[in-house]
Amino acid sequence: MPRQLEDTVTAIKQAVDLVTLVGEYLPLHRAGSKFKALCPFHDDHNPSLEINPERQSFKCWACGAGGDIFDFVQRHERVDFPEALRMLAERAGIPLRSPRQAPAPDVPSRADLLAASAWAEAQFSAALAHATDALDYLHSRGIGPQAISRFRLGFAPDQRDWLLVRSRRDGIPARLLEQLGLITRPADGGPPRDRFRGRLIFPIHDWQGRPIAFGGRLLPSVEARWAESDFKTAKYINSPEHPLFQKRRALYATHLAREAARAAGQIAVVEGYTDVIAAHQAGLAAVVGTLGTALGDDHIRLLRRLADRVILVFDGDQAGQSAAERALEIFLGHEIDVRVLTLPPGLDPCDFLVQHGAGPFRDLLQTAADPLDFAFERAAQRFRLESAEGTRQAAEWLLGLLARIPRISRVGLELKLAKSLDTLADRLGLPIETLQRRLRDVRRPRPTPVSDPSPPPHGTDATPIDPSSLDPLDRELVRLLLTDPTLVSRVRFQISPDDLTSPPLRQILSQCYALLDDQQTPSFDLLAPRLGPAERALAASLLAGFDSQPTSNWVRTGQASDKLADNLAAYEQRRLARQLQAIRSQRLRLDPIADAERWAALRREELRLLHLQSRARRPAPASASRPDVFAAQPTAETP
Repeated sequence: MPRQLEDTVTAIKQAVDLVTLVGEYLPLHRAGSKFKALCPFHDDHNPSLEINPERQSFKCWACGAGGDIFDFVQRHERVDFPEALRMLAERAGIPLRSPRQAPAPDVPSRADLLAASAWAEAQFSAALAHATDALDYLHSRGIGPQAISRFRLGFAPDQRDWLLVRSRRDGIPARLLEQLGLITRPADGGPPRDRFRGRLIFPIHDWQGRPIAFGGRLLPSVEARWAESDFKTAKYINSPEHPLFQKRRALYATHLAREAARAAGQIAVVEGYTDVIAAHQAGLAAVVGTLGTALGDDHIRLLRRLADRVILVFDGDQAGQSAAERALEIFLGHEIDVRVLTLPPGLDPCDFLVQHGAGPFRDLLQTAADPLDFAFERAAQRFRLESAEGTRQAAEWLLGLLARIPRISRVGLELKLAKSLDTLADRLGLPIETLQRRLRDVRRPRPTPVSDPSPPPHGTDATPIDPSSLDPLDRELVRLLLTDPTLVSRVRFQISPDDLTSPPLRQILSQCYALLDDQQTPSFDLLAPRLGPAERALAASLLAGFDSQPTSNWVRTGQASDKLADNLAAYEQRRLARQLQAIRSQRLRLDPIADAERWAALRREELRLLHLQSRARRPAPASASRPDVFAAQPTAETP
């Protein structure tokens, strides 16, 4: 473990009390000098979970779960160690940076952005109380005062600088609002203006209930007024992505649905803000919503933290059916129980709940179809299964879906694939051996035909990539990780794919990290299906040793881990050199007299980077090596 990360882990353990942490999840009662609770990791009826305040450890004497604060968060939140580290660091208020990072000048901190976002939420909420049109619209959608308060709904008046004026009054820096996407600067260089105008505001919260972004729905009255002026804009808009908010890693109302989802063992996913609110208002709290983007792998990891079963709810129209098909392609590649529910045509979840109530909607959720059943019904609608050609086309389409299941050794996915093929053979009346053989063909990458004049899609060009043309530092890093995949966790939070200069190598590294995030060792066998033909061939050549040229002078002979240490040191030198160049460039553009304060600050930063650069050049003592924090797990307490 790098020393700085080791110190951060220690500081978090000192700042977060295990008893307080567990007490936020479970009812505790004292038992002498310790505390007990029903264990959440198995079906516990007699309190088996014991928390030791002195040792800051927990142990379940029934199922064997145990460890420290990091183990508890990993198990209860269903996350890996890096995510647990981030969550607990935020809780403790401890900045989390990799050893290679240095605080950049004038970059807002995460705490500053969270405070500005909370301030904006309060402004929008206060404005809604006096917005008659917005309240009338909410009433027409069946949303009452309790739901308005629970979801912290708000309103942005139709004024160019309404939020900006208030930020100046309250001392909120405009740069924070700009970073959050709450104000924008026109391309023509005009004055900044509010992004959300004349819109009902739906705050988007993180796992802990803190506002990190906003969605806005244009009010019908404002839409009509703008239409008269021939001004066109989107009905729904969301905050752009920024350091607090990435759409692929967020769902609407997760902080409100988490407890209900865990109690029910399932979570329903709908598409609209008002759909989520209507469900919660009707007493169905285990419901979350997407944020105007298709479901992806990151969403599935988030949903797995909520429950073991996911029910995807889609509108009954053609767009809803197509969205369901796209979602299935993603979900089939994960060990998660997924069901699909399509509503009657012409109704979205909000309309259905308003017209029929919570009981019928709850009953409808129980009828959600198995993914293969849903896919087979779609195939029956698309193809004429009574004909041989229709059956062949249906089989091709369905096997295309099943080909999304990765070829890995995890038992759960192997059983899912075997059962799906068996069911498919029975329903189509085809020999299972035929389907198995065809599935292997579908999965096998196909070379691009020479006679095809059209260019291949991005990322699938089979033109060989010459490894010697790539950056040697990037090339050596990827080669080392391919040679010893256990090293990937060591660089996960030190090297970003964006640090690499070669797009093919960036792609390989990104997929290594994606496999690690899925709690899989990123071996070549697992990596290859995720790469295009050109990147796959490049990875194979790096793994095999693409030439006999000597390695760069910064690479020592020895084990892969030793070479990786030299590689990381070289990246540190390159990063520091780039930062120094940027700082010096900024300083040279300043007048040391007129801009004395700014000039001096940049000079101090330059000297600090020079000091770090000189330290990075010194060879590390042999005793400085530490165990990998991402591989090592604390030993649970024994009785």
